[in-house]
Amino acid sequence: MIIRLLVVVLGLSAAPVAVFAGSARVATSADSALTAPADSALTAPVATAKPVLTLPEVRVELERALSDARRALPTAFVTELAAGASGRAVESLPELLDQAAGVHVDQYGGLGAFSTVSLRGAAPGQVTVLLDGVPLTSAAHAEVNLSDLPVSAVDRVEIYRGLAPLALGAATPGGAINLVTRSTPVRELSLAAGSFGTWEGRGTTGIKRGALSAMIHAGYLGSDGDFRYFDDNGTPYNPADDAMVARANNRLDTWTALAALGYEPSARLRLDAGGHLFTKRQGVPGSSAAPALETSLDFDRALGHAGLSWSIARGGPVLRAHAALDRERTQFRDPAGELGQGRHSTDDRIASGEGTLALEWETPGGWLALESGAALRDERADLTDSADGAPDPPQSTRRTRGAVVSARLRPLGAWLTLHAAQRWDRIDDRLASTGVAGRVTLAAVSRALDTPQLGARVVAPLGFEARANWTRAQRVPTFDELFGRQGSIVGNPALGPEQVETWDAGGAWSRGLGAGRHAEVTWSHFESQAEDLIVYQRAFQLVRPANMARADIRGEELSATLGVGRLVAEGSFTWQTAIDRSPFPFWYGRPLPLRPARQAYGRLAWRHRSFQLTGNVQYIGDNYLNPGERGLVPSRTIAGASITLLPFGSELALTVEGKNLGDNQIEDVAGFPLPGRSLFVSCTYRGAPASAPQP
Repeated sequence: MIIRLLVVVLGLSAAPVAVFAGSARVATSADSALTAPADSALTAPVATAKPVLTLPEVRVELERALSDARRALPTAFVTELAAGASGRAVESLPELLDQAAGVHVDQYGGLGAFSTVSLRGAAPGQVTVLLDGVPLTSAAHAEVNLSDLPVSAVDRVEIYRGLAPLALGAATPGGAINLVTRSTPVRELSLAAGSFGTWEGRGTTGIKRGALSAMIHAGYLGSDGDFRYFDDNGTPYNPADDAMVARANNRLDTWTALAALGYEPSARLRLDAGGHLFTKRQGVPGSSAAPALETSLDFDRALGHAGLSWSIARGGPVLRAHAALDRERTQFRDPAGELGQGRHSTDDRIASGEGTLALEWETPGGWLALESGAALRDERADLTDSADGAPDPPQSTRRTRGAVVSARLRPLGAWLTLHAAQRWDRIDDRLASTGVAGRVTLAAVSRALDTPQLGARVVAPLGFEARANWTRAQRVPTFDELFGRQGSIVGNPALGPEQVETWDAGGAWSRGLGAGRHAEVTWSHFESQAEDLIVYQRAFQLVRPANMARADIRGEELSATLGVGRLVAEGSFTWQTAIDRSPFPFWYGRPLPLRPARQAYGRLAWRHRSFQLTGNVQYIGDNYLNPGERGLVPSRTIAGASITLLPFGSELALTVEGKNLGDNQIEDVAGFPLPGRSLFVSCTYRGAPASAPQP
């Protein structure tokens, strides 16, 4: 730590003092006479009869300002990604998530195709996905389809790897991904077009006047999806029937609408309300060798939420309340049975509602912070299929009641942070299924979950810090696993939660190097041991889930950012080994499927006053699709580049982007090709709010 401090006593009874930590500035009380950049000396040009005193720079290399996500859990390894900051003309959610260390996305096609996300080797069902803090992971489907999320409305993504704040809901072993939608009143209009008949348009406007702020957003994304791919006709050893063909029945149309309202009459009280609407219509093309030409999928979501934050007394506890309602409707049609699972015409409706109440209190000086809260969540699933010939099951429900307590202790001030938290959940299921001859089976299952957390953060001089965490979390079985699915899954009401114990440790270094230069590096080591994992066993023509599998996962994560003047370089790298410890001879000791051992991402951007050049490259190592090292997915390297022109300053941006410039013919999952080389252009206008805050 380098500290240069000047204390002046002669005639100055109330001299203002400013402290700089990295690029953040903290000033004492109402003193605001001194203002200066972090890399320059401080001057006090105060028009007064007293002599002007110039103070040298005060630099404390102790702690840089934490973001909202880091403040929620300062010991955790958190990645925050800003949407629209990568220089892309059209950006999908998988492309945004691929930038982070420890994240792996599996896609079953291009825009709009089914895609899932894994954190640190955890299965997609062990990752909680949230929209503005509202869980989208439900009792009906543990895996969240990334294409069912409103990408155009996303402002940033918060990725908690391993530990996640327990206030977000029942914890899952892999961590959590929280999509934060736009809330700042801005004016924005964007239009993009590109390969495969792709069009995107979005508009945002807002107003802020006094204590009131409001914002509305609307967006559309559509694509023909008719990219060309290599088709071996299902005969990999016969090249005579291979050909390049266009993807059929791959049309996508999505619409997004968002509204947000905020009211803050004082620094102690804030009210928020918001609503999201998302609609998707798409074809389901099936595998490359056996395309489905008549299948389709429609998805609709309506989500509303409201929140209250009230500081009961100055310096006293803060009361937070939140309520949300979520409604989903999925309609899948396969009238000819082209996907090989019979004819289907489903109309599934999933509804959930939740309410949370929390009380937070922090001592003066912040050496101790306490939080306690309670939550109630109700879910119900109504599943219908008019084409499968079987009667539909009655409604199934799940009620989750949770309580959480947490404590954050800073005995040495900013130098040391200790975190401890505990969450208890009781889950009551009322399940219904239809068996042989239409016989309805009812079952009631109750479970108790216990999730502890421990963490520590040590801040050292010169921008260094160390972090370590430990937790034990569970993944509760879904309705399909518990009561089955007609024609494919035999339910098992005796299933228990999947159990995973995980820990991580690592460090970070961040430092401003002067003259517009900045560097940041984060490294972490993680390990997890999973038990009672659910696997599907063959039962005649169906499958039956059972708690039989085990796994050991460990790895390293590295991310770095370097800014030198107009040049910014950033990247991430993940090494991991995910070993199957299941009691099956052909699985034990082999890699878990869909977990590549190596993955990397790099981005380089150079900005001039009137344009910006950006290049990115992604590497994914080979991995297997099935247990026992079967179904190899080869490694791949994908490169892209873009140029953004700023002809009239930062308000108007014209972007031209190329994706997969090497035209690499790739697949995440065998038989489901991804797009090759493509080109996109966009024009975006960004302006100030319609009405600035009143002074």
